[in-house]
Amino acid sequence: MIGQTVSHYRVLEALGAGGMGVVYKAEDVKLGRMVALKFLPGDRSHDRATTERFLREARAASSLNHPHICTIYEVDEHEGSPFLAMELLEGRTLDRRIDGRPLEIGILLRLAQQIADGLDAAHARGVLHRDIKPANIFVTDRDQAKLLDFGLAKLTHDALDTGSATQRPTALLTTRQGTAMGTVAYMSPEQARGEDLDARSDVFSFGVVLYEMATGQQTFQGGTTALVFDAILNRDPRAPIELNANVPVALERVIARALDKDRATRYQSVAETRDELQRIARERESGLDVAPAVTTRVPSASRPSWPSAAAVTPAVPVGAAVPTPQAAPAAPVRARERRQRWLMLMPSVTTLVLGALVLSWWMGNGKAPVASTPSGAPAPALSEVAPGATPAVAEAPAAAPTPTPVATPTPAPAPTTAAATTPTPPSPVAAQKPAAPRATTPAAPAVATAAAAGAPVAIKPRVDAPARLKAAQAKFDSGLYEQALADAREMVAEAPAAASAPAAQLLIGRTLERQRKPDDAMAAYVELRSTHKTAPEAAPATLALAELVLRSKLRDRERTARTLFDEVATAFPASAEAPIALVRRASLEEKDRTRVMDKELAMSVQPQLVTYRTVVENYPSAPAAEMAHEKLAALYEDLKGYEQAARTWESLATNFPKNRRDPIWRAAELYRDKLKDPGRAKAAYARVPAGTSRYADAQERLR
Repeated sequence: MIGQTVSHYRVLEALGAGGMGVVYKAEDVKLGRMVALKFLPGDRSHDRATTERFLREARAASSLNHPHICTIYEVDEHEGSPFLAMELLEGRTLDRRIDGRPLEIGILLRLAQQIADGLDAAHARGVLHRDIKPANIFVTDRDQAKLLDFGLAKLTHDALDTGSATQRPTALLTTRQGTAMGTVAYMSPEQARGEDLDARSDVFSFGVVLYEMATGQQTFQGGTTALVFDAILNRDPRAPIELNANVPVALERVIARALDKDRATRYQSVAETRDELQRIARERESGLDVAPAVTTRVPSASRPSWPSAAAVTPAVPVGAAVPTPQAAPAAPVRARERRQRWLMLMPSVTTLVLGALVLSWWMGNGKAPVASTPSGAPAPALSEVAPGATPAVAEAPAAAPTPTPVATPTPAPAPTTAAATTPTPPSPVAAQKPAAPRATTPAAPAVATAAAAGAPVAIKPRVDAPARLKAAQAKFDSGLYEQALADAREMVAEAPAAASAPAAQLLIGRTLERQRKPDDAMAAYVELRSTHKTAPEAAPATLALAELVLRSKLRDRERTARTLFDEVATAFPASAEAPIALVRRASLEEKDRTRVMDKELAMSVQPQLVTYRTVVENYPSAPAAEMAHEKLAALYEDLKGYEQAARTWESLATNFPKNRRDPIWRAAELYRDKLKDPGRAKAAYARVPAGTSRYADAQERLR
């Protein structure tokens, strides 16, 4: 074919081949421009179904004229075989652009808007694509997205039978080896069920593509078509923010709604999705940090259950100080500054209150109990206290009134202290105060006697503390969050210094997170860190606090989160959270433009390379190390550090034998092509597992 003249096109070179066509670069001798010619494969040029699909692509795409859809110039025949003359594009398809790595958020938003714009233009002309996936989206060298391959498109005004038109592509997709998994994974639930389709099916597929652009990972995975169908119909993918900390919460919410399994509660048009993406992009460019627009749509049970997905509906304020989009739309900066100040003051406030409680035990004169303060009144702060006098209090800011009964002290030889816990403001820590003594508690006389003697009082935990903690955890696991929260708070109030207190405090924070109360959860984690700095539970609390800070609207959230991630790794290096924290820190470092000097490579490198290497070297088999291996190997390759890259791929294959990126094959190719080491290449090819996509190629290399 190369060198021949087809119609008025001179074929110059082959560009690529696939299951549905062979593409050549050619010159239009009439107009003097370069084009791409797409022919059917020789063995399928006379297959009726294949020819129909080929011509369907020509009819669908030729009816569209849009800057983000590949232009079809004409359709013709050569020696009885049809071919398309198309716009010649220079760049690569989106799947190759992603290549297992998330895109930078700015580029993601720009490309996503372009894809949505092209898809909306197709829908406006009555054309459903029905095969939206990264392999069918081309990204030019100038970062312009172009929709390709309308071979499965459905013209909504066709006289074809709707049912057969819907079923035909499903059969094609599920029977061709090599394309089934790549395409089935991007189908909508209604398409997987063989139902009639409309534009909302393309919206779902677009959401799947957005997820992959944001995370670098396929949304719905499985070893067989059946498993992928099950994931599409019944399962939620992991939250994008868990895989890429750089994903804005607003973008995650857009993806969640696009992936709603019920098309009635999904975005009703791709134009609606595009508008949301444009708004997010504008806010990023202007430096604003405004919450996503609040919608009155009823939450969907079929939407992914990510923490951000529930936030697309108006939230019920937790106290009067928490601004809602309706109550305070004009003061987002002021609210962020208040949260930031509270976050900085949390350790000091906690220490002050705990110190006040200890002093109140020591300096009580036995004449009158310290009255508890209703939660609506100003919270007391300890002032100067003279021996034998009742402590004076100074006013401090308090939350909105929530009347709490004042506890009545139990008669005893000496006064006892009863105090009620005040509600937590938006971000400060809730001060834990001793609970009111119970008349039926046998320990009360002993406590009173000790207080009368002037000795410091240590509240002894109940003997069944481990059992109570286990029961509270079981309630949490069962979704009984209010009961779990009440039990955990009671345990902390009764015995704040007990061995079980850190675990109970951690449970408080996790429960508040699950209840969508991030500010209260942050306060709980800060209190745990302040009162139990060296407890094992401080590691997961610090990690969770960092994640919440990162998702908050604090002005310096990334810097603060990075500091917290560093603390987890340095203060708790043996914890399970340490490698996770390092990977999270590296994901933030990817946004930096700074460089550091690396002694191993003897050159300046991006800081995340050093961090990923720390994970690989110190935690090679930790779950978080799998992604660290992939990132590190790719960074080494970019720097032409092929020896280090090959060793990293080998380490990945050893520690994670089920990794999907064929790491041992990649190592073998580097040994063979870059390092010219046939011995190590042969040994690596021999390790390629049977049944993987590269096994046959490896066996060929060994021959």
